Amino acid sequence: MYKGTTMTDFSRDEIKMLASHQEGPYVSLYMPIRRETVAPKQDTIRLKELVQNAKEQILAMETDKDTAAAILAPAVDLLSNESFWQQTREGLALFLAPDLFRCYDDDSIAVEFDETVSFGPQFYFKPLLPVLTGDGPFYILALKQEHFGLLSATRDTVRPINLNGSPHNIEEALGEEVPDTQIQGRAMNVSGGEQTGVFGGYDPGKKDKDRVVRYCRVVEKEVHKVLAGKTAPLILAGLEYLHPIYREVNTYPYLLDEGIERNVEHMPAEELKNEAWKIVEPYFQRERAGAIERYHNFSNTQQISNKLADILAAAHFGRVATLFIERGKQQFGSFDPNTLHLESFKEQHPGSADLYDQAATQTILNGGIVYVLTPEEMPDPESGIAAIFRY
Repeated sequence: MYKGTTMTDFSRDEIKMLASHQEGPYVSLYMPIRRETVAPKQDTIRLKELVQNAKEQILAMETDKDTAAAILAPAVDLLSNESFWQQTREGLALFLAPDLFRCYDDDSIAVEFDETVSFGPQFYFKPLLPVLTGDGPFYILALKQEHFGLLSATRDTVRPINLNGSPHNIEEALGEEVPDTQIQGRAMNVSGGEQTGVFGGYDPGKKDKDRVVRYCRVVEKEVHKVLAGKTAPLILAGLEYLHPIYREVNTYPYLLDEGIERNVEHMPAEELKNEAWKIVEPYFQRERAGAIERYHNFSNTQQISNKLADILAAAHFGRVATLFIERGKQQFGSFDPNTLHLESFKEQHPGSADLYDQAATQTILNGGIVYVLTPEEMPDPESGIAAIFRY
């Protein structure tokens, strides 16, 4: 039985789960979907070609045909899944190994990447790392007294989070009847269709503050179920009077001070995301700029390095606090953390790994932060990789 055959969000926890899988070999497939130039019916043809490419790589490593077929079986099954291909997507990332299959689509991987097939001793994560830093994710809590909605967003995408079991309105939450004269909230579209709006619009004179506070506590409890353990910023959206009330009861440490103070009743989700991005983009930029400044502050010390061998060793032993890798740059080879032996290749060999990706994966597994930057943004322009060490 395959683990995680349904869609899920790409996250640090997902990387940890995938990287902890003990049995290889490992296949990573990346397929961008260009709706403006590629007809949907051709998506299955392209995936079939990627699967065939992966099969050839697996067999080149003298893996037997039955094992190769078993690893790729979930991707082959997708080819005949008509309901899967009826859904509009802009990209897919598939990770396959014995008894494991993970599939991420553009709702959770809202970044551009090239078509890629990777087969080797580990999964290939680097194309997805910008999802974790720089462009998201972030959350939007759209708050109205009669209802609320929680959305997950990146710079380019927004989607509602299905809050299963949450109260639909203040009457359900508090067990008190709401007068018929009050405006009722509308449920957010969470069925996979286009999001047409979120919530907002309430006259504060219709309910006393105590009732609103109690309702906000219920909302906060439901939000906590989703965001517990997360570190992505949260932006509050709703009428101005609701902001200080909700902030009184909030326990999520990454709720930003600035919010969207307006009636969001008829505001399309895409517009709400754009307004939230204006708030959160400087937050991401400050985090990245601060990390680069820290790197420069440690110049001429042992606290930093741009040497791949040093960084790989430090990453495996949990010493890398912050890693910078150049977008699109690769270095193939092998690294043994036990002997610290590093072998680099100019081209990808069967069974070799992208060592930049390996350093990034180990950094994330050990709680570090990874920034994928353009060549101009790199703190050391002479190297495609750089790191700040914890000690």
